[in-house]
Amino acid sequence: MAEQQSHREYFFEIDERGNVLHNGNEIDDKPFVHTFFTRLKENDTGKHIEYPYYSPCGYEINFVKVVDTPIVFQRWENDKLWYHDTLSVPFLPETLRFSDEGILYHYAKTGGYGRISMPALMHISEYLEPFGDFFLFRNPNDSIAHIVEPLLLTQDISILRPKIGNECFGCGHENKNGLHLSFIFHKSEKRTESWFKAPEMMTGTFGIMHGGFVGLLLDETMGKVLSGQGIKAPTGTLNIRYHKPTPIGKVLHLIGWQISETGRKYVIRGEIRDEQEVLLAESEGLFIRVPVS
Repeated sequence: MAEQQSHREYFFEIDERGNVLHNGNEIDDKPFVHTFFTRLKENDTGKHIEYPYYSPCGYEINFVKVVDTPIVFQRWENDKLWYHDTLSVPFLPETLRFSDEGILYHYAKTGGYGRISMPALMHISEYLEPFGDFFLFRNPNDSIAHIVEPLLLTQDISILRPKIGNECFGCGHENKNGLHLSFIFHKSEKRTESWFKAPEMMTGTFGIMHGGFVGLLLDETMGKVLSGQGIKAPTGTLNIRYHKPTPIGKVLHLIGWQISETGRKYVIRGEIRDEQEVLLAESEGLFIRVPVS
């Protein structure tokens, strides 16, 4: 019986820019780097556990340490994020995440998320805007803006995105003329909030938001207080007080929270505030839970 050939072991590092290093020297052999990343996976060999990844190649095993993530995206081009000249993943804005240090990440096949390097970040950042403590990715070629949530989202927060298969004008994913609103739901407080910049189509006679659209935003925000709890409850009554004109094209802060629950009845409050947190409109509504069949 022929003697089994033992594997030769080599040790590499991937730095924060995605360079592959061996003994501190960058590997610039493109075919090797292509194969290296194609075969890169989590280290399940039971050996050298201080190297969380490895890339097998015949009778060679390349154990890998990373400064941050094993995949580092170098550029954003043709709706793809590239981490090597010949390797990429589809760009999915809904998978963008950011860290406490302000580093942006995107889904990656190895490691869960890949760091987005500065050249790619400079391009992507043109489409990022604040969304409370989070960010929003808004591509002018996409009718739906995507919340960029933290890499580590606290258990008390859930993201309510436009509903797939839903035609709702306020929050439906499929309504091409809709607002495609997203919300952040704070579970322990039973409170929801969003930030929204009204388009011109919501303008009323005096160049400000039409009162009906003000009601729509309040109703949508209040309804999401219940949606965040998994409760289906259409609006029974809605009382609105208009304090100041609601502007078009300015960031609005939408807030809703639960006041009470009695049987199938829920009383919800809602507010619209401007960029300086001045109250523009407020409402109180009664929502009736749909009976469980």
